[in-house]
Order: sequence, then C-alpha cells, then structure tokens
Amino acid sequence: MSTDSTSRLGKIGIGSWTYPWGVGTISDHIPARLLKPVDLVNNACRVGAEVVQVVDNLPLHECSIADLDEFRSVAIHRNVEIEIGTRGVTPSHLLNYLRIAKQVGAKLIRTMAGWHGQPPPLEEVERDLREVLPAFRDADIKIALENYEAYSTRDLANLINTLGDGYLGACLDLTNSFGALENKDQILNHLAGQAINVHLKDFAVERVEFLMGFAFRGRPVGEGCLPLTDLFVTLAKHGNRPNVIVELWTPFAGTLEKTLELEDEWASRSVQFLKGLQWWQNRNVEHHST
Repeated sequence: MSTDSTSRLGKIGIGSWTYPWGVGTISDHIPARLLKPVDLVNNACRVGAEVVQVVDNLPLHECSIADLDEFRSVAIHRNVEIEIGTRGVTPSHLLNYLRIAKQVGAKLIRTMAGWHGQPPPLEEVERDLREVLPAFRDADIKIALENYEAYSTRDLANLINTLGDGYLGACLDLTNSFGALENKDQILNHLAGQAINVHLKDFAVERVEFLMGFAFRGRPVGEGCLPLTDLFVTLAKHGNRPNVIVELWTPFAGTLEKTLELEDEWASRSVQFLKGLQWWQNRNVEHHST
C-alpha cells in the first residue's frame, strides 16, 4: 500500500490577506466595521477553509485579550486551525508573538525579515533568529520566513540551511519573488524543500494604458497565471505537506461596499477551486499498489 505523491498537501486556509479591504489595510477606504480575527474563522467555515492565518495587516498585538480569547475559543469550537504572523525578526518582537501564539493556540508564526524599503542585512536576521529559536523549540511552535523581493530566494534558502533548525522553514510565496525578476523554477528550486507554509496570490499580467509597461492584477486562485501544478508537484516531490493560504489582490470595484462583496466572492471562488483539485480530493486517500 502506497500513498500517491500528489496527495501530500496540507489544509486550505484563508486569512487577513484574503480580506485586505475588510480588515482595513487600505487607509483611505476603511469599512465602518472592521473584520476581527473571529470573523475570519466564521468566514473560513462559510467558504470551506480549514485554517485561518492572521498576519501583519491585522496586528494581533493590538487586539484585546477578549478578542484573542474569542478567536481561540471559536476556532476550537468550529475545528479551524489557527496560524498567526507578523513582520520583523527582532527578538523582543518575535518573543511577543510567541506569547500570542501560545495564547491563541497557533503552532506556526509567519514573518518577513523586515519592512518594505528597510530590509536588514541577512547577517542581522540570522543573529536575531538564532537568539529566539530555542524558545520556539521549547514551545513547539515554528517560524515560517516568507520570501519577498528584498532578498533572493537563494540567499533566503542559504540562511535557513545555515541555521539548520527544524523549527525554521520558508513561507513560500511565488508571486512575491516575481517582483525580484526570479522565475518559478528558481524560486521552487531554492525554497520548495524548505516550505512549511504556502501563500497563493493569483494574478494576470496585463499591459497598462497606452501600452507602456505591464501590471500584475489580482485574480481569484485558479483564474490567473500562478503555476499551481508546478508548485504542488514540486512540493509533493519533496514530501512536504504545508498548509496553503489564499491571499487576494482584489481591485477596487467603484465603491467600498461593492469591493467588500467582490473580496468575499473571490475568497469563496478561490477555496472552492482548490477543493476541486485532485490534490485535496485525494489528500487522505491511500492507493493500493499492485
């Protein structure tokens, strides 16, 4: 009896970057009622997702204790896994998020190694991560370091390999590193073997007005250019079972109300598309070999 390699994937999730408009990421279009972490749990159940990942556009260190307690209790009741995240790797900041992870029952913290326009040198990132990893091992909570355009995926992979700790891996986001003109093969070759979490941001590449230049425009997962088959097959070859989190670049639809409706629709379409793929339909199915 053997398991089909294409079944080796984790759970489908949504998060605070599935609903950037709803959580108030865009400062000049703030909803009258912002989504809270518990709302994301309820949305996950409604669209059929099994994981919620709340990251830096809905900063958990700014949430009340009551909101965090409700987040955890409703997630437990509704059988939704919690992942959390932030940005930055300074020890005091990561240890604060380790405390929050324990409070809400998360086993993974996704982070990025700095802020846009201010990436620290990787030597500093290595030093900071080395300092906090013992506490993460003791707590049985992992750090997923996300790739983005500030660092090459080769350098990020070398950093993770140098630290050589099972509680540190990559949060693999193909779309982010396209911004550094890396192609999918480079990104997957460097990071697929280290991926403990995956972000899916689908997109279309379109010429801008007057034909001078191109723009990446968001699409629901499965309706754009994201090379999903290459991604999933490569992960399976490495024997990885990372959760995959849907993220969206939903365009403004004329009014905030219409945009929030479109964001919700795209979230549902994205999750339903993924659930229709053989990778998840067969996730827990064992196949008899002859």
